[in-house]
Amino acid sequence: MEQVKQYFENHETVNQLYFTSDGLAFFDEVNAINHAGNLDDTTISTKTRDEVESELEQLTDGLEYDPLDEPDAE
Repeated sequence: MEQVKQYFENHETVNQLYFTSDGLAFFDEVNAINHAGNLDDTTISTKTRDEVESELEQLTDGLEYDPLDEPDAE
């Protein structure tokens, strides 16, 4: 998930990415389809910016703040 988040951070105007089973990200679905055609697993999954942000929020909602996690905590 962190890698997907990084793609969106690096490309601020992109709202949807297409991923092939080998983990490559594509801006255009047709390019993902063409690449996937050369793979054993031709699955393509899509992720939107909103989905990623929502999933990351859900992951961090249950975490409590621990002051000992601070870099300068002793």
